[in-house]
Amino acid sequence: MTRQKAFTLIEVLVGTFLVLVVFLGIFTAYQLGLKVVGQSKYKITATAIASGELEQIKNLSYDVIGVIGGFPEGILEASKTKNINGIDYTVDIRVDYIVDTADGISFPEDNCPNDYKKIEVKVSWTDSLSGDVKLVADISPETLAQECDEEGGILLIQVFDAYGIMIASPLIEIKDPNTDQTIKMVTPDDGSHFFSLSPNNYKVVITKSGNSTSRTYGIEEVTNPEKPHPIVLDGQLTEVSFSIDRLSSMTIETVGPEELEYPIISNAGFYLTGAKLIGTDINEDPVYKYSEYQITNESGQVAISNLEWDSYAFLLDNFNLIDPIGSVGLAPNENKTVRLVLQADNSLLVTVQDLETSEPIFSAETRLIGSEYDIIQYTDEDGKTYYIPLGSAVYNIDIVAPGYNTYSGSVSVSGDTTKVINLQRIE
Repeated sequence: MTRQKAFTLIEVLVGTFLVLVVFLGIFTAYQLGLKVVGQSKYKITATAIASGELEQIKNLSYDVIGVIGGFPEGILEASKTKNINGIDYTVDIRVDYIVDTADGISFPEDNCPNDYKKIEVKVSWTDSLSGDVKLVADISPETLAQECDEEGGILLIQVFDAYGIMIASPLIEIKDPNTDQTIKMVTPDDGSHFFSLSPNNYKVVITKSGNSTSRTYGIEEVTNPEKPHPIVLDGQLTEVSFSIDRLSSMTIETVGPEELEYPIISNAGFYLTGAKLIGTDINEDPVYKYSEYQITNESGQVAISNLEWDSYAFLLDNFNLIDPIGSVGLAPNENKTVRLVLQADNSLLVTVQDLETSEPIFSAETRLIGSEYDIIQYTDEDGKTYYIPLGSAVYNIDIVAPGYNTYSGSVSVSGDTTKVINLQRIE
């Protein structure tokens, strides 16, 4: 007798699944291979374009190497497009003077500080894939006369942290203050850079990921800026320093006074203002770098991120600040929790509890009603809710809690008032 074996449905499904996994892997690898080949083709073409542009620039006379309308002034287009094999490649060219102390002479002793020109050619493409290639070359003048031919001044930018230590690799942008267009930008390893610029005034912006920012200001933004846009004069050195550091965060909690066991105060509004100024206005009043209105949530908290190291003060609506009395300092890269203990001329602390057991009732709905006042709040895990600020008056109060009879009554509020309400369980 011959016995024949057959595949079950489960075996067929498992086999099919394994075949799909194998072929899916092969197909994914094939797609990845096509992308790698395509990207390599684009990169080779872009590199050839950049190399060709650099070679053409090197063959030019030193005095004409520069972008049209830029500094140094020259005959090169800042941006152009080349189409090769149906793909558009964008060619961006930058030319900068470099102030280099390698010659043993530093500004201002160096009467001709524009030691050489740095050329950057960037070729980018956007298709099904995108990318870019950058090539950089230095071109030196043949004679001292060529080095001294261009007029201009030097802007020295130095970037420190909160403790006076130089910041590594900040992004320094030199901008046209009228158009906000970036003229030059660098990320110096040592946090300091000499910019060779034509005589004019410039906007300077300092940024770094995860850090605070710093910049100069124009009189159209603030009447008397603390750090105005620097003016570069022909043959002179202008120095400007900036401070940035790691960003911090602060969580603010608003509660009532200690004698009431610090009840939560929800929806408390206040201005948080730092001590750092960007200048003064037309009335010579201070213009602060940070001054924002905040409001706590139902749990009496608000989390504020991306704060600069500073000393912060609190200006509250309709409350007296008991603690802290002064300002609060925030260090770089610090996560701080600050409890604001508040008080008002009149307040009401309501405690809702079980009539028989005196256990607190959590999340009981309390509604306080008065003249032009109608607020609903919910009790916390201690059965408490805090109404503040209030006027001195008689209020109606309604309490609703699942499993309990509804309560309606009144309470006279004057000063710091407390009221305990006992609810009867529904039989």
